[in-house]
Amino acid sequence: MAVFTMTGVGHSEAIAHWNNNAMITAGGRRLLIDAGYTIKFALRDLGLDLSQVDGVFITHVHADHCFGLERLAYECRFRYGFKPRLYLPPGVYEELWDQTLKGVMGQVGEGPATLDDYFEVIRLDGAFEFEGVHLEYFQNNHTPNKPSYGLFINRRLLFSGDTRPIVEAVTRRDPEIILHDCTLAEWNPVHASLAELEVSYPAALRERMYLMSYEDHYREFETRVASNFAGYARQGQTFEL
Repeated sequence: MAVFTMTGVGHSEAIAHWNNNAMITAGGRRLLIDAGYTIKFALRDLGLDLSQVDGVFITHVHADHCFGLERLAYECRFRYGFKPRLYLPPGVYEELWDQTLKGVMGQVGEGPATLDDYFEVIRLDGAFEFEGVHLEYFQNNHTPNKPSYGLFINRRLLFSGDTRPIVEAVTRRDPEIILHDCTLAEWNPVHASLAELEVSYPAALRERMYLMSYEDHYREFETRVASNFAGYARQGQTFEL
């Protein structure tokens, strides 16, 4: 059985929860969906460590989604002696290595290093599979002109990634389970607000929709969220795939 786990559900400024990242477990192997700077804490809470990560898919290059890669890379290379797979959708490689990680990982004791020295880098050009789990990535609506993606997994669960409302993408796929980005601020230029989700999506979709990437004052909105959505996604919550 394949399982999808929310390793964290917190907004980038949150301290009550870890970064909004997830994990697929299938065939005894684990694929992280993003690896933010709190990834070691999130794995620890699940009874895991970095040596038990087999691969990572990066939705986009922001700190709470990719800064944990430095720690994963160093520990897997120098402590555990293996290369995890790194699945990168179009446009992400250049931002991730050239603009983000090269400054801290491009030089080691042995000399110059590249991203391929740490990971088995897989540049994606279409849907892919991990241990029999089908993953279809799609461009979402996050920061303008920035590569940023959501995932449709096993044609059952849609993980929006960081995004504003993406009604057409969700409606066309008609998922059984929806995990959608939501800020509890009244408005945000790169994240969907609670009010926007309420007016953008019909009730038939919202009743399947769990909200993720929320701020620390989430309890103030619990009644409203429970009334209009499936609820908050909870840290450590699992969904069968």
